[in-house]
Amino acid sequence: MVRINLLGQEPPKRRKGRGLVRPSLGPADLPDRRPSLRMLSDDALNDDAADQLGFRPFANAVAGVIDSPHTATPFVMAISAKWGAGKSTLGKMIRRRLVEKPAAKGFAPHVTCWFDAWMHDDAPSLSTSLAADVAQVANGHRVLWRRVLAPLPFSLATPRSRRVRKGLLYLGLLAALISIGVVVSVRLGNTLSSVVKLDPQVIKSLTSIPGGTYVTVLALALALLFKAAVSLLPMARSVAEFVRDPRSAATTASMNEVRSQLGKLIKGATRKGNRFVVFIDDLDRCRPPRSVDVLEVVNQLLDHQDVVVVLMADMKVIARTAAIRYKNVVESAGTEKTAVGSGSLETFGWDYLQKIIQLQFDLPAYSVKAVRSMIEALAKEVPEIKVESRIKNFAKRTYGALRSILRSSLRIAGSPLGVGLIFGALLTGVLRSLEWKIGRPVPLGRSFVLAGVVGTILGGVSRDVVSWVRTARRRAEIDRRIRDSIATGVRDFARVEAAVRYLTLRDKNDVELKGLVRERLQRYLEDESELQVEAEDEVMRHLEPLPRHAKRLLNRLRLLLFVAHERKMFGGEPALTPRHVGKWAVLCERWPGLAVLVSEDPSIIHGLEDFDRFNFAVAKLGSPYTNDKGLRPFFLENGTVRLSPVIERIVEFRPANEKI
Repeated sequence: MVRINLLGQEPPKRRKGRGLVRPSLGPADLPDRRPSLRMLSDDALNDDAADQLGFRPFANAVAGVIDSPHTATPFVMAISAKWGAGKSTLGKMIRRRLVEKPAAKGFAPHVTCWFDAWMHDDAPSLSTSLAADVAQVANGHRVLWRRVLAPLPFSLATPRSRRVRKGLLYLGLLAALISIGVVVSVRLGNTLSSVVKLDPQVIKSLTSIPGGTYVTVLALALALLFKAAVSLLPMARSVAEFVRDPRSAATTASMNEVRSQLGKLIKGATRKGNRFVVFIDDLDRCRPPRSVDVLEVVNQLLDHQDVVVVLMADMKVIARTAAIRYKNVVESAGTEKTAVGSGSLETFGWDYLQKIIQLQFDLPAYSVKAVRSMIEALAKEVPEIKVESRIKNFAKRTYGALRSILRSSLRIAGSPLGVGLIFGALLTGVLRSLEWKIGRPVPLGRSFVLAGVVGTILGGVSRDVVSWVRTARRRAEIDRRIRDSIATGVRDFARVEAAVRYLTLRDKNDVELKGLVRERLQRYLEDESELQVEAEDEVMRHLEPLPRHAKRLLNRLRLLLFVAHERKMFGGEPALTPRHVGKWAVLCERWPGLAVLVSEDPSIIHGLEDFDRFNFAVAKLGSPYTNDKGLRPFFLENGTVRLSPVIERIVEFRPANEKI
C-alpha cells in the first residue's frame, strides 16, 4: 500500500513502546472535505462478498451444469462477454464452487486447471503451453507412488520439481558411489564396522585395486541401469516431445499418442468420481490466429471422459479470428468472394465455434442503474486503518504461525503416510515391550517398515471410506429436508429453498455443506420438468433439423431456465414465461450474430416483430440476414410468443420485481 502525505497534514507520532499517536484535530479541520486518493484495482474478485453485479446465480448455474452427473463429458462451454465485463470474476466464482465441496457423483472435489492464455501469448506455441499446464496439474493430483514410479519428463516438470529432481539425482549418484565403495571394501575382506568408521586400512585397500576394474564394471552397470530406468519410467513422453516440437508431432502422426497420454494423466487425477475442469481465460486478447490454435488443441487433445473445458472470451472476436484463419478455405469453396467480417465469413466463424463448443453463456448487458449502484457501493467503502502496538502485532503473528503449524501437523497426521508412520511407531513400541515375553529380539526395523506400509494403505482406504460415508449422510439429510418441505404443501420452490437453507446451514463457515445444499437443490430443480415442458414446446416450433444444433439448443435452454429461476425472473409486468426463454435460446443458437446485436441494442427486436417494419429492419441488418428465409416465420409466425415486451429483462437477466 502506498501512503501519500498531503501538504499541511501532520504525520502521526510514535511514542516509545507504544503504537502510533494520531494528532488531535481542531474545529477548523472537521469535517475533512479533501478528495480521497484511494484507487481501485481491476483484479478479478476473490470473494463472493464483493459481488456487486449479482454474479452468484450465474456461478451457481454454471457450476451446477459442470457438477451434474447428467452432463455428458467431454464437454466444452464458453462464457462470452466484452472485455472488462467480469468473465474472470465469474470464472473464479465457478471454480470456488467446484473445489469447495465433493463432486456430485463422488466424495472428492473436482480438479481444476486455470490457464491464462494472454500470459502465454509470447510463448512459441499456445497449444504446447496449455498441454504442459494440463499435464502438470494432472500429475500433481496423481497418487504419490505413481508420481514416484512414473514421473513426468523433465521438460514437462515445474521449475520446483526440476530442482527437486536434480537434487535427488545428485543424492542418488552419491549413494551409488558410496554403495560401490562399501561393496568393494567388504569383498576385499574388510568388516562393515571398519568401513563405517572409514578405517585407513579400508581406504588403502580401495586405492590399491589394480586398474580399478572392479569399480569400473560396477559403475558402468549402475549407470546403464539408471539410464534404462530414466528412459522407460517417465510418463507422457510423447506429450513432452509435442511440447518441444509441436510441428514434428503433427507431421509424424503421433498426436494420437499425445492425446492418449494426456488422457491417462487426467484419468489418474480423477480417480474418485470427480472431473477435470480446465478454465481458459483471456483467449480473445491473444494475437490472431493463436486463439483458434488453442480451440483446435482443446478439440484434439482434451477430448476425454470427465473433462470439462470452460472458455472465457468475447466469442464474437473469436468467431472473427476463425474467419480470418480460414478465409482462403471459405473462398476456395465458392461460398462467396467477399471481404472478411461480412456475410459468409462471419457465418462461417460462428459455425466453426459451434462445432467445438456445446454450450455458450452470454453475460448480460447491465443497465445504467446496476452500474450506478455498484459505483455508489464502491465509493462508500472506506478501508479501516488499524494502528496497533508492537506487542499486539507480535502476538497476532505468533498466534497465526502456531495455528498454521497445528493445521499442517494435523493434515500430515491425517494423510495416509502420516497414519502409516503412526501405525508403524505404535506397532514397533508394542513389539519392543513384548520382547521379554517372546524370549528373543524382535527385528524392529523390518517391523516398522512393514507396519508403516500396512498403515499407509489402511490410512488411505479408511480416509476415503470415512469421507464417502460422511458425504453420503449429509446428502441424505438434505434430501430428506427437501422432501419434508414439499410434503407440507409448499409449491413455491423459493420458499422450499429458504426453509432447507435455514434448517441445514447452522454453521455459516461450513463451505462444503453450503455446496452440498446448493447441489441437492439444483438436482431437485433439474428433475422438476414443469418449466422445461413449457419452454421446450416453444423450442420445437423453431427447431432446426440438425442433431448438433438440437443438442446445443437443449444445453443452452436448461442453463437459461436455471439462471432465470435463480434470478427470480419469471412473472412480473409484463409477464416473463418459460416460452420467452425458449424462444431467446433458439435465437441465440440459430442466429448467434443477431443475438449479439440484440444484446447490444434490444430495440432491434421491436422492428423485427412488426409486420410493417420487418423488411426495413432486416435490410438495415444487412448480409447475411437479407436472404435468410427463416427469420420471417421465427418472428412473425401466428401463435408464437413476442420477445419485444420482455427483451430488456432477458438481455439483462433482470428480476421480476426490479424496476428500471
